[in-house]
Amino acid sequence: MSVHIRSKAIYVFTDARMLPAACCALLSVERNSQKNDIKLIIVGIDLPEDQKARVATFNAVNGIDIDVVDFTFPTDTPETEGRWHKSTLARLYLDKLMGEELERVLYLDADILAVGNVDPLFDVDLNGKAIGAVDDYLIAFPDKIGRLERELGLDPGTGYFNAGVFLMDCAAIRAGGFFEMARSLLRSGRCFASNDQDILNIAFRGTWQRLDNRWNVQTGIMPYIRNAVLLHFTGRRKPWHFSVQAGQSVYAEIYSNMLSKTPWSGFVSQRSGFRKAADYLLALGKRAGAMNRSQQLKAHFGANEVPRAERNPGSENSGSHVFHTQGADAWRAFFNRYSHIVLVANSEALDPQSMRTEFPSDALFVFFNKVYKVLDDSFPGHAILVARSGMMGANIVHRREVDEVLKFFSSDKFLGVLNIRTAPEERFSPVAAFNGATVMYSDLETLMSGHYPPDKIPTSGFALVVWMRELELTPKIVLAGFSGKRSARWKVFDVHDWTFERIYFGLLARRGIITSAEHAGPSRFDLLTRQFPDAKNEEIQTAINDALSTRLDHALTLIDGLMSLTKWQRALDQAFRKARPKTRKQHALDRQKKQAS
Repeated sequence: MSVHIRSKAIYVFTDARMLPAACCALLSVERNSQKNDIKLIIVGIDLPEDQKARVATFNAVNGIDIDVVDFTFPTDTPETEGRWHKSTLARLYLDKLMGEELERVLYLDADILAVGNVDPLFDVDLNGKAIGAVDDYLIAFPDKIGRLERELGLDPGTGYFNAGVFLMDCAAIRAGGFFEMARSLLRSGRCFASNDQDILNIAFRGTWQRLDNRWNVQTGIMPYIRNAVLLHFTGRRKPWHFSVQAGQSVYAEIYSNMLSKTPWSGFVSQRSGFRKAADYLLALGKRAGAMNRSQQLKAHFGANEVPRAERNPGSENSGSHVFHTQGADAWRAFFNRYSHIVLVANSEALDPQSMRTEFPSDALFVFFNKVYKVLDDSFPGHAILVARSGMMGANIVHRREVDEVLKFFSSDKFLGVLNIRTAPEERFSPVAAFNGATVMYSDLETLMSGHYPPDKIPTSGFALVVWMRELELTPKIVLAGFSGKRSARWKVFDVHDWTFERIYFGLLARRGIITSAEHAGPSRFDLLTRQFPDAKNEEIQTAINDALSTRLDHALTLIDGLMSLTKWQRALDQAFRKARPKTRKQHALDRQKKQAS
């Protein structure tokens, strides 16, 4: 979902040191924008007049309009510690500088470079939150994030955003007093390892919306994000240093070209041959020592990102192996080509091959994960395979079953794999994992968060039904094998809320939004309404609920009796666990519990 924003601006704070980079940040945004309605503002920290004049020259050379706003720190502003410069604290005063007419403000660090269109970011739905931001790269290291959350007093699982890019809802900012809270923390004398970034995470706890990684691609994860829009050159070495270590020479050329005809033409430094060799050897040493860190970053971000789209949904067999939608319209056009969309559950009660004859030739069949439970031969009709990428359940990539599953789709009518994501802990699988098949991606996490009971994860079939309902498709949606009578080889996990899903499907069926392929006759409710035409629906439903409640109580009593038979197993297991020597992690947890008590 997106919103339309009329009045917006981008703010970059800088002193004279980083002024050329700040101008390049705004120029790169302007060059990649398809609109000209964004105000570009540099907040200059104690800038001398000759530096302001250089900004005017930069504007004239590049045909851009960057405004400079003067800023001087209040006298009670404390000094920073470590490698952080005092200028980074200036953004804590952003609420005092933004115009009253603005609806959205995008803050950028000076070391940001836009390589894609930033326009869609302004229209992102923040879901009532004050700001939108991207996880810091430390999210790939759970132990570090956990320690940081404890040190800052954040609730476990809160997360920690990188403050180099954040989008503000100006009305919420004005009403919430978040920056005033941040300034109070700054004046408190408390020491923060990352200065204002830590402070902002405390001030905005619980009121920041997580944005896609492409809006703030930090240096360490650049190799793994293929749809980047805003690059963030974190760390000491920047592209204008021509650093071999950072691998940023291509970006150094971009900065050099933007500044070549300005008073800052020498901003991008040229190193001596000796310095290049020394930096190269230093880079090799650091790279060798950081292999484990790189592997963790790749494991987290490399599997999480959607590959760049090479074509949109809409035409079959184009020869490209990767595509994902840019919006609901593309998916709607993709699905609306078919007369029926038949979702086929992994149920032994089904015979999809014979069932295909019951539908027109232009019906689309949607299969899920382990199709060898329902298919014996190659399926000849129009079909897609839905795949999940969680670490448990039917993840065919994790279980190395891709080839075993794809062999059932040798027809040229097979449209490819639809890799979906429905929960925060799920990650997209890379294209290569599907061994040459066409791959589509759809991130349904946000949609599912408002449609499913908390602490549970929707089944793939449920996620597809909700998504297709949101798309308001014209084809008839048919559920096949969703009666709850699944395969004998199929395991039930308690991560799903089966009762909720059955009720949801039942309501959709009664409203005519979906139909069931295995519906053999009238339901109990329909039979009772015929036998008792004078009874109100509420009376019949109450009678049904009473009967079900009695049967459920009886079933639970039987289950409790069966569970009591396993008491000796649990006791034996606990005895073995206590006899085992404790790990270092367990010792550390014990120490934390003692300290907490």
